[in-house]
Amino acid sequence: MLSIDGGGIRGYIPALVLAEVERRAGVPASELFDLAVGTSTGAIISIGLGAGLTASELAEFYPRYGSRIFRPGPDRPTGRDSPVAERMDRAARAVRAPFGGNPALGGNARHDPSGLEAVLRGVFGERTISEAAIEVAVTSFDAEANRPVVISRRDARDDPSCDMMLWEAARATSAAPTYFPPFVREWAGRRCRLVDGGVWANNPAGVALAESVPLTAARGLSGQSVVMVSIGTGVATTKGVFGFTDPWIASARDFVTVATGTVAGHTLAMRALSPARVTRLQVEDDRVAGRMDDPSAGRLSVLHAAATELLARSNTAIDAVLGQLSPRAG
Repeated sequence: MLSIDGGGIRGYIPALVLAEVERRAGVPASELFDLAVGTSTGAIISIGLGAGLTASELAEFYPRYGSRIFRPGPDRPTGRDSPVAERMDRAARAVRAPFGGNPALGGNARHDPSGLEAVLRGVFGERTISEAAIEVAVTSFDAEANRPVVISRRDARDDPSCDMMLWEAARATSAAPTYFPPFVREWAGRRCRLVDGGVWANNPAGVALAESVPLTAARGLSGQSVVMVSIGTGVATTKGVFGFTDPWIASARDFVTVATGTVAGHTLAMRALSPARVTRLQVEDDRVAGRMDDPSAGRLSVLHAAATELLARSNTAIDAVLGQLSPRAG
């Protein structure tokens, strides 16, 4: 199974990594995995595999569509290429953030969702989750019911009320609070206000493990048959949290850091599976772990370089995991 973290534009890193895995394997990435699980930008990649796209095509998603996805809202300054405009933009958001932001975009959303929705519709078309080519599961969170949500092909096939368009699932999982407004629709027999799954499973490896249980059981297999490839979107260099003598606002920041971190998912994967059956590919670099909504050429260049460096030092790990993966029949 494949698990991909959330991280906005930083999804360019796992897309490039997966494209290289695909190139070395000599078959589309969708033929290497039975199950693809993702959060937010990682879910877009996972859904893309379910839609029949190659990893190479998905790697082009970010430079091609980034500027259309991260469109400024109607109260944000335009002219992002202008340093002055960008400084004004940052200052306006800094001042506005504590007081709510833009009511027209869900209260404090920075971006108009129409660009994201148009891109997702164009890329994924009218295919539904139940029609995905492989097992797909993506995370979201229902702010109406205050509970985590997993949108999956398995559930959609069992219960039509759990089905939705692939583009809708991608929109639901990537509605990051303060970046995009919630995605509101009926799902599983109730009205949901869906936001980014990164609020509870930024690294969805634990979700992938849960999804693997009924899938392996249905095939008469045990957990020993499961192999996981987990790809991150880059994190800052490790720093301690909870200084206990810090101001309350610093402790609140630490709570957010832990809640949206990626270590918990990896810890669960390593406990459930042997280290030999979990391959984690992650970049730890302060330059990478910056803004999630900056699709500029400079930002993409930094992410591309980080992916290249990650691949260079992960040659042995990638060769090992390719030895464990065999293309699916059919």
